[in-house]
Amino acid sequence: DPYAIMLSEAKKRGREALLTFRMNDDHGNDFLTTQFLVDHPDWRLGTQQYQGKGAMDFARDEVRDYTFRLIEEAVRRYDCDGIELDFNRFPRFFKEGSVEGNVAKMSSLVERVRNMLDEVGRERGRRLVLAVRVPSNFNRTPPTPETARQLGCDVPAWVKQGWVDFVVVSEFLYEQGDLPIDEWQQAITTVPVYGGIECTKRGAAKNLNADEYRQAATHLIETGSDGVYLFNFFTSRERGEAAYEPPYEVLSDLGAFSE
Repeated sequence: DPYAIMLSEAKKRGREALLTFRMNDDHGNDFLTTQFLVDHPDWRLGTQQYQGKGAMDFARDEVRDYTFRLIEEAVRRYDCDGIELDFNRFPRFFKEGSVEGNVAKMSSLVERVRNMLDEVGRERGRRLVLAVRVPSNFNRTPPTPETARQLGCDVPAWVKQGWVDFVVVSEFLYEQGDLPIDEWQQAITTVPVYGGIECTKRGAAKNLNADEYRQAATHLIETGSDGVYLFNFFTSRERGEAAYEPPYEVLSDLGAFSE
């Protein structure tokens, strides 16, 4: 059980460790497909223009309830310090509906998760963290509080309600160095706002090297980020010699930015 091992090793080292949950992943290449997806293909986001493989329509009560139950199962199964809701995988949640209506539906889900974390936290004798990775705009424009709200995620409102403990702002897939950290810091003043670094860039040499990670981190801190967040910074050794090994040596350097 890799999650249990990760959490155990983190605790041995005195580290806080969260689980992360991709709110609406649409890769469609999972080796296991849940019966929920099989039974309800009409609840997916696919259209003639966008043939969604796994992303679901959060306008449906059943989809939001199913998502909540998956999150609750993970939190109760593992002795984690909290959970991150990753709204950037993938940043699309509703087929249609008004912005206000969609915001209300997604906010009800986030509130439900917060209440569940509080219940489990009381059982464990500590507060469990709720983090949010905000939805991007698929690299069309930099992700702002307003672009996130248009997608149904009113993150500043969640923070004001006391539901969220820290916020992550990042792009989708490609590192571009254009995150509007200042806009997020103006909208969110009571919890940390971390800038995310993507692991790839456009062009032939796709993966960031150590110096590029350091440069990206420096830029984030200089533009007001409270810390640095890395996305997809891992090794997938199932590919053998073709596996990408990230520059782990930068971790000690990047950690200093967050102190």
